[in-house]
Amino acid sequence: MKSKLPFTSSILFKAILLHLLLFAGLFTLNTQAYIGQHDSFIRFCAFYILSLILIVWFTMRITIGLNQISDQINEFTDKKYTVRKQIPGNTEINRLYDKVVDLGEKSEHAQERLESSSTRLNGILTYMTDGVIATDRRGKIVLANAAALEYLNVKEKDILSRKIIDALDIEADYTFRDLLESEPEIIIDCENIMGEFTTLRINFALFRRQSGFISGVVAVLHDVTEQEKNERERRLFVSNVSHELRTPLTSIKSYLEALDDGVLQDPDIAPSFIKVSLNETDRMIRMILDLVTLSRMDSDTIILEKEVINLIAFLHYQLNRFDQIVGNSDANEKQFKIVRKIPLQPIWMEIDTDRLGQVIDNLMNNAIKYSPDGGNVTVSLEQTNTQVLLRITDEGMGIPKKDIPKIFDRFYRVDKARSRNQGGSGLGLAIVRDIVKMHDGFVWAKSDGETGTTFTVVLPYAPLETDNDDEASSWGSQTSEKSSLIS
Repeated sequence: MKSKLPFTSSILFKAILLHLLLFAGLFTLNTQAYIGQHDSFIRFCAFYILSLILIVWFTMRITIGLNQISDQINEFTDKKYTVRKQIPGNTEINRLYDKVVDLGEKSEHAQERLESSSTRLNGILTYMTDGVIATDRRGKIVLANAAALEYLNVKEKDILSRKIIDALDIEADYTFRDLLESEPEIIIDCENIMGEFTTLRINFALFRRQSGFISGVVAVLHDVTEQEKNERERRLFVSNVSHELRTPLTSIKSYLEALDDGVLQDPDIAPSFIKVSLNETDRMIRMILDLVTLSRMDSDTIILEKEVINLIAFLHYQLNRFDQIVGNSDANEKQFKIVRKIPLQPIWMEIDTDRLGQVIDNLMNNAIKYSPDGGNVTVSLEQTNTQVLLRITDEGMGIPKKDIPKIFDRFYRVDKARSRNQGGSGLGLAIVRDIVKMHDGFVWAKSDGETGTTFTVVLPYAPLETDNDDEASSWGSQTSEKSSLIS
């Protein structure tokens, strides 16, 4: 901002004042010499006026030059580097102006380099897949790139000025001093902007100035969800397969040895031993078949055999099988009721009926398995312009929040003892996830951790012309006939 000095502070005013003081002193000392000498006095006045004009002209040139230098500096301050002042002469003022111009050009080049570096840095931070968070020396966040905001599911205005240990939710285990001293590597679980649970590995590094003074911490967030999942599945695979195969084999071996020792001749005990051996064998076969299915999915050797069907009729057909199970179950077995919230309007889709039937079977068996006796299993279907949403809800014990991100992992069980008693292998939900993924959809679970769990399957939907599709109409009518017969 330009500021104009008062005239009393200017060089011109000081020069005039100095001239008047010198003249007044000279006039006082020589008053007697000039009495009666009229011509000398006139010459003295002329000399005074001429000298005054000269000093005013000289000081004005200095003042104009300095004012132009001051204006030039103001132009540079406002980043107007193309404006140049013209100062006549070749004096110290001109040399000073040349130095100012040279300094302005260097400032312009430095500003351009700084803006270029800032633009490159912002571009790098914006398009980085890893999240970056920077703090000041007190641990308050001063910068967070788009990836970090997405990982932590926060807005920039909400995270800036917050303490980093609070933003990362690690204040229970670390202080900011711990981050400065040990620069630890931390693994955290969080929910991203898409509502998906992710695993983040966070590396910390100190931000130092050239003097060595620590001015903050930089945290780099890596999404290691897939790596952690694969490593967890590998560990679970080794431990679970060995256990799930060893336990029934040991049991079968014990029963067979007992039968071989003579129990086979006992008509009261032998049938129960044989039945247990068969059940354990069936359990191993189911697990091996599930493993084969997952292995084929991983190697992309499974090809979907899609056909256009009426999804409403297909869903009723699948659910009628479970209604039949309820009607034929013994009094001692668990009782449940299937509540259907399915629209009447047909929904024509192209799917693999065998694979999608396997998804429904696994989810329904899972819901029935963990529902209380006499509970309801609610099946609802919702259609939008681009998606079909299938929800299956039970009234069981629920799933703890910490376990929800992992329930689709292979061999993962929330309650291992109960799952094993129910005959589960821990592979059903993993198969569900992979089959839905092969249909370009996705699946997730929701639970408050206390009562009930809802599994939602989302499949892409696009309207199909079915008027001329004889095969689709035929399948739909056949399915409707089967549904009516079963019900």
